[in-house]
Amino acid sequence: HVRILDGERFEELAKFQSHFALHGGPKFSPDGRFVYFASRDGWISVYDLHNLKMIAEVRAGLNTRNLAVSNDGRWALVGNYLPGELVVLDARDLSLVKRIPAKGLDGTVSRVSAVYTAPPRDSFVVALKDVQEVWELSYAGTPDFVPRRIPAADFLDDFSFTPDYRHLLATSRKGQVIDLDSGKALTDIPLPGMPHLGSGIYWQRDGKWIFATPNVSQGLISVLDMQSWKLIKEIPTEGPGFFMRSHANSKYAWTDVFFGPNNDAIHLIDKQTLEVAHTLRPMPGKNAAHVEFTRDGKHLLLSVWDTDGALLVIESDTLKEIKRIPMNKPSGKYNVGNKI
Repeated sequence: HVRILDGERFEELAKFQSHFALHGGPKFSPDGRFVYFASRDGWISVYDLHNLKMIAEVRAGLNTRNLAVSNDGRWALVGNYLPGELVVLDARDLSLVKRIPAKGLDGTVSRVSAVYTAPPRDSFVVALKDVQEVWELSYAGTPDFVPRRIPAADFLDDFSFTPDYRHLLATSRKGQVIDLDSGKALTDIPLPGMPHLGSGIYWQRDGKWIFATPNVSQGLISVLDMQSWKLIKEIPTEGPGFFMRSHANSKYAWTDVFFGPNNDAIHLIDKQTLEVAHTLRPMPGKNAAHVEFTRDGKHLLLSVWDTDGALLVIESDTLKEIKRIPMNKPSGKYNVGNKI
């Protein structure tokens, strides 16, 4: 199920039943009024945050990875594992516009591993899991949604955009940088283990952009220089992690230790010194995961991912817990203002 909270008082406004295993994070219309959900069993839902009611639902696949919404609020693109295809929907009522088989140039049918919108490019960008291609589909004007194919050096699981939306930092058996403008894979990324680049974050340090990513197989955070793509530092953690979050008004990057025996820990990394400044254990012995800041960055919400868990509201400067909302395995949290 999904809960809607007031963003200032942190009180529940609504709660509704969702489909099985929501995945990929909800996406929002440009004005923040409508929120879209994708479930792993293929259901797409659109919910009106002004009137607090469901608008439409449709099944777009049997095994769905995630969805994206265009920056004009007109289109939704769904990526499926099964059947291996993309599904274009009218974002207003979820009516079917087009089905696009995820076939590589050699005819291989692929699972779709990631779908995101690139607002400055007026396009969707798609990663394919079983063929070495990235697709870009323009939605400017009157789109035909014919993919532009970009060769990848490896099969892709997920990716992050650079702040200018020119490059992808892509996760596969090895990390790689892909230039969307030139349509070329530029370089491999020198990262050990299994970096979770889709959860990586960016910030400026000494006037330069850097990128930090958690690692799902090793207890470290890798930090990259975004001009040279060289590794700046490996920050040791108490175990492999899954999520990182920060805010422009926060001096810390928050990262969990999602996997392993120390998963009750949350590390706060100083964004300038690149050292662990604090390690918190909000509910000792219970998995602490996934932080989301409020729009102004003054507070953050942290999930304690346990049957007898909670959603914790914490002041970002004092690190003081100001509210605890009991919940059964709360997972992702998404601030509308930040997301739009």
